Amino acid sequence: MEFASTFTFIITRLNEALSSAIVIIAFSLFVYMFTYNLRSSIGRAFAVLLACMCFAYAGDVAIYKVTNIEDALPWLKFQWIGIAFIPAAYLHFADVLLRATNAISPRRRFTVFLAYFFGFLILLLAIQTDYLVRDPFYSPGVTQFRSGPFFWIFTCYFYTTLLWGAYKVYRARARCLTSGARKRMTYLAVSFVAPALGVYPYMLIANA
Repeated sequence: MEFASTFTFIITRLNEALSSAIVIIAFSLFVYMFTYNLRSSIGRAFAVLLACMCFAYAGDVAIYKVTNIEDALPWLKFQWIGIAFIPAAYLHFADVLLRATNAISPRRRFTVFLAYFFGFLILLLAIQTDYLVRDPFYSPGVTQFRSGPFFWIFTCYFYTTLLWGAYKVYRARARCLTSGARKRMTYLAVSFVAPALGVYPYMLIANA
């Protein structure tokens, strides 16, 4: 029993340290991009993606500091600002990369707009209803909502969108004319899929 408690404590502290590091790095990059690359469409899309990560992981950090569900609830809802919009932000970023290679598509841009609109609906469902998430519970290190009846729809949307965005990044990489540009595109693809996947609230599946 003592070993299990110690192990949980260590894992909780490691998760807290990792979330804090991600928030610091993401926010620092967001400020840099907002300050020096605001005129760049890639910079703006990158900044949106970073902002979503900041919302999600800052909520994690704050929840580690609370001691009851009443204090945790506002932060649980705060996280959903990032969770709800990160699929749209990833699509946006992938679309901008494609446009940088002269692959222009009004239909694709309209799809990005729809994704942001859908993200807004997801956010409203998360913070105003019990359809997406419900019954929040408090436990030191594991404070979370339980999944609602529409959560599986969100899950399908989340992963479908990320896969579609990854395919767009792959297309953008294939359109690059030099090996250096393809290498940079590969770094971007790998760098942004991992954080996007990390934002997904996996604990809701365990508490379905």
